[in-house]
Amino acid sequence: MSETYETQSSCGDSCSSCQATCSSRKGEQQDLKEPLNPYSKVKKVIGIVSGKGGVGKSFVTSYLSVLLNREGYNTAILDADITGPSIPKAFGIHSKAQGNEMGIFPSISKTGVRVMSVNLLLETEDTPVIWRGPVIAGTVKQFWSDVIWDDVDYMFVDMPPGTGDVPLTVFQSLPVDGIIIVTSPQELVSMIVSKAVNMAEAMKVPILGLVENYSYLECGNCGERISVFGKSHVNETAEKFKLPVLGRIPINPAIAESVDGEKIEELKGDWLNDAVGALKGLLSEKKKVENTSFIRLAVPTDGSNNVFGHFGKATEFTLYEILDGTLTGKTLLTSAGGGHGQSVELMKREKINTVLCGGIGMEAMEGLMNNGILVVPGATGDADVAAAAYLDGSYKSGNPSAESQSVCSCNKEEHKEQKDCGCKESDSCSCH
Repeated sequence: MSETYETQSSCGDSCSSCQATCSSRKGEQQDLKEPLNPYSKVKKVIGIVSGKGGVGKSFVTSYLSVLLNREGYNTAILDADITGPSIPKAFGIHSKAQGNEMGIFPSISKTGVRVMSVNLLLETEDTPVIWRGPVIAGTVKQFWSDVIWDDVDYMFVDMPPGTGDVPLTVFQSLPVDGIIIVTSPQELVSMIVSKAVNMAEAMKVPILGLVENYSYLECGNCGERISVFGKSHVNETAEKFKLPVLGRIPINPAIAESVDGEKIEELKGDWLNDAVGALKGLLSEKKKVENTSFIRLAVPTDGSNNVFGHFGKATEFTLYEILDGTLTGKTLLTSAGGGHGQSVELMKREKINTVLCGGIGMEAMEGLMNNGILVVPGATGDADVAAAAYLDGSYKSGNPSAESQSVCSCNKEEHKEQKDCGCKESDSCSCH
């Protein structure tokens, strides 16, 4: 302890020649942002926050991801409420997250929403998370850096209530594009919202607006709106902070039934339409799969225009050229069949930016992604159909663990005839 004190006390306040990481370094701005997983691409990160618990923040997070997903956007949820994770249940996700040497694969809902929550990693769903703050904050960072999110338009971060460790970690470590503050009609709302607003302003994070939950109860007979929790103060609060009100969610049994019944993707309601409009405005144009004007998409095929199951064994690739969403060319590329190395080189040489395939080996996937080529495994059937589905945003890779099953983790170059690489004759192994 004395040695540490002496080192600190001997600091001459000259940081230019000092290699130590010190909180008292002067004149330097430290970038605390965590790197995104190299195999991921996230366009917008939206934090869903609240000044207190029990206001329906997780519902707003889940339903916004569902609404934007319905409009063709790729959405994901990073559940940063580590000690109170509830997102997976709303989507009916109970399977454990899968992973390999490249990272962790998020679970995928029935309609394609990607979800990562601590509940997907615990032994049982009711196992309590008894962790201290630094461990919880570290887990949130890992969800950003270690999860292979793939291609995401909007990532929603469900944060725990208040202004503690996790919100601070998210604001410092993730490139948050904006937050939505969820509140309720109670009279204390102004004070509670002000805490969230002040924190966001201190961290220089844009505030998109307010959403009021439990806003009213609508009479089933006459349609009268009853203020169960008293007069709403959301308009006054919004005016005070010069923020828009992005939605008012009623007390509606259908909402509780959809969440408790694990069917939030089937819920219908227009309460958050303004919020969806504000979020869509963050992107210059609607993105379905790849927001570029020119796409060169390659699919390994079998000679009959069907997706060939093994990228590393393919001897031909069908190339689709798409300009502004319109197919402008379809040609056949031939490979000498010299293994995944030659196929990767072919993709680089032909300036392919997306590969849609069935199974693919780990080394091949890394080779493609290291060259900036997006890899979408799990495709089957007619190549034209698979390519069209990918381009219009309707492509689904299958069950939640399909992507991890489509990647062979075996790196052996040669295998015995009995296929003993550990992949057990899986169609997803490009070694066979």
